[in-house]
Amino acid sequence: MDVGIFGAGHFGLSLAGLFDRAGHTVHIASHHLDELSDLVTERGLRHTYPGDIDLVTGSSTILIGAVPWLQLPALAKELPDLEGKIWVDPANPYVREDDGTVTLLSTDGRPTSAVVAELFPKAQLVKAFNNFTTPMFRSGPLTSLGRIVAPMAGDHPAALCRVAELIKTTGFVPIIIGNITDSTALEPNGSLHRLSIPPIAP
Repeated sequence: MDVGIFGAGHFGLSLAGLFDRAGHTVHIASHHLDELSDLVTERGLRHTYPGDIDLVTGSSTILIGAVPWLQLPALAKELPDLEGKIWVDPANPYVREDDGTVTLLSTDGRPTSAVVAELFPKAQLVKAFNNFTTPMFRSGPLTSLGRIVAPMAGDHPAALCRVAELIKTTGFVPIIIGNITDSTALEPNGSLHRLSIPPIAP
């Protein structure tokens, strides 16, 4: 598969590594392409290619918004038409303050993915990867207890199946927990996000 990623921070690059190791072609967007090219080389990513926003958008049906919460509105304004695209939403409404503290912002009781879906209305949104940490991407899906589950949610069955296929290729076990309303279980303070260890497939 071809995967497009917006955001080249630790999270975006860790996602790129996950898919790159699974043999997928990854296009990752950045406003600093030279620096990103060096990082891709340093990490040994053989199937990952830096590009501008238009290139990344056109590269794949599956697009992932791996930018901080407050940057999502600006990204939405930069993107071309997303008709027919799947938008994978791993965003949590965290803000890192200048002193290093992390603040969880309110969404007035709405699922975070419902807020994101309004920013990208033509895309089919799937909530996934937001309860992962970057070390989990690097260490892989296997534990002494079994394979780590990757829960996901969304309102579009075909999009959910497509993202589930992508997740399977990485070795993690995709499980659909419901629709966007149900995705609150994956959010900070949600029942699946609060687990002390990641869920393991039976």
